[in-house]
Amino acid sequence: MQARERFLAALRGDALDRPPVWLMRQAGRYLPGYRALRAEHSFWDVCQTPELSTRAALEPLDRYALDAAIVFSDILVIPLALGLGVTFGKGEGPVIARPMRTGADYDAWNIDGVLGRIDYLPRAVAHLKQTLKDRYGILGFAGAPFTLFAYCVEGGGSDDFREARMLMHRDPALARRALNTIADVVADLLLAQVDAGADAVQLFDSWGGLLAPDEYRDFALPALQRITAKLNARKVPTLLFVRGGHHLMPLLGDSGVTGFSLDWRTEWEYARKLYPGHLLQGNIDPVLLLGDAGVIRKRTRDLLETMKRTSGGRHCILNLGHGILPGTPPETVAALVETAAQFS
Repeated sequence: MQARERFLAALRGDALDRPPVWLMRQAGRYLPGYRALRAEHSFWDVCQTPELSTRAALEPLDRYALDAAIVFSDILVIPLALGLGVTFGKGEGPVIARPMRTGADYDAWNIDGVLGRIDYLPRAVAHLKQTLKDRYGILGFAGAPFTLFAYCVEGGGSDDFREARMLMHRDPALARRALNTIADVVADLLLAQVDAGADAVQLFDSWGGLLAPDEYRDFALPALQRITAKLNARKVPTLLFVRGGHHLMPLLGDSGVTGFSLDWRTEWEYARKLYPGHLLQGNIDPVLLLGDAGVIRKRTRDLLETMKRTSGGRHCILNLGHGILPGTPPETVAALVETAAQFS
């Protein structure tokens, strides 16, 4: 099978010669070409210029036998477009200049015409599609509503996002208004990426695992369902990644997504028993890529054998259980991808 053919077959649940492979953050700081690109251009310039976004997305495809590309962008394009002000300090996480703590803060969001202020993202997908000429699958993406809400309220990165979690209980009506607004923008942005050429989309709920099951059920799930109602009406394959979300797995089937990108702490067999008909993707621990290539080859073969035994050669994609970490040697990434390419 060719790369895009293999990727599309996995999305449909068709028989595979082997699971396709792509990697979260496959384009990024561990690659010398990306570092050279960033030496010339700011992060937002790369995200907002389709030619530069494509240049970043192509580098891992030129190096490794991957089956799909993911558009180079960032989940915080939505808070940026809502007028909250998003910057990245050198070596620091994101900073939100105008966090949302009150109803007045929410009312100040610049909602009118918001999608037009993110039009560079679907244009980047279209440019990537034109460049790849159907040789690879293409993924679009966006942040999941709770994760974007967490950044919007907290004002930046955090270990516990306590301000966001407190607001849900202090003013649940305001939290739901904000989550619904974010969800509607996310849905429209994902559909715009599909219209531009994305074959599938992924929702990144990077901080959803901080929530207790009842909190996720009451706040995060309804917002996700607003998104998947629109995507499913268009039959868009949609993946959901919830970092640290093992305790939430029994709930996630209610989200309406096509499949799940598994955290490295979730056992493949456990997820497959819960969701025998869903697409599953994952879930090598990205920390292992910092070590010995032999370990990566063994762990990759073990996971591929588990996929083969439990999934019957269908409904599965090889990936990491989170994004590639800065400082990862390109050689260990090659060991993972080569092991996948040689598997049958």
